[in-house]
Amino acid sequence: MDETFQQTGFERLANVISASDMAALQTTLNAAPEETFRQRKNGSRYAIRNVHLQLSGLRPLLEKGCLFAIASEVLGGTTELVSATLFDKLPGANWFVPPHQDLFVPIAGSTDESCWTNWSTKGGVQYVEPPVEVQRELLAVRVHLDECPERNGALEVVPGSHLDRLSEAAVALIEEDAFELCPAGPGDVLLMRPLLVHRSRASELPQRRRVLHVVYSAATLPEGLSWT
Repeated sequence: MDETFQQTGFERLANVISASDMAALQTTLNAAPEETFRQRKNGSRYAIRNVHLQLSGLRPLLEKGCLFAIASEVLGGTTELVSATLFDKLPGANWFVPPHQDLFVPIAGSTDESCWTNWSTKGGVQYVEPPVEVQRELLAVRVHLDECPERNGALEVVPGSHLDRLSEAAVALIEEDAFELCPAGPGDVLLMRPLLVHRSRASELPQRRRVLHVVYSAATLPEGLSWT
């Protein structure tokens, strides 16, 4: 990946997914049973966490297809699938996501290495916060399935904020003008390092906004650990 990506921690790619690959993703995700979606208190569904574990047909598309090829080119080393989340913002499930870094990943196994911290279990899946050295070898590939213009909750990022883990207080002190908007169309891809500080506003439009957020890794895991 070019020097700009290394410095900013993100890059927008337009028209990099073929119509056939998009159709395969859409078909697989559209077949997700209602019960696999997380729901808000009002009953509206909004996301499927670890959708790669929920839909058997999705994993082959993520481990061998165009998204895997993109990730492999960026990461360089042996690339593995870490996780996949489907965000599905509808008019009834629309909210502001405050600035944050993505710190936790699903993981299988255990290790005595103290730098792997904040272990937890969510929805029957184990999560952990990896050391910064591992975080820096993660790449998120965000595929936009719908139009996501500025007024439809497009992601906003802070260029260059991906180089280290920041405290919540440090994230809260980031100035408003530091955020850069990342609008996208159907099929567009946003590459980003998970440590990149990002947020998204509630949509001002009565339109659906689906994003498939896939994380890949080139890190070598300690003995006893494996990606899900």
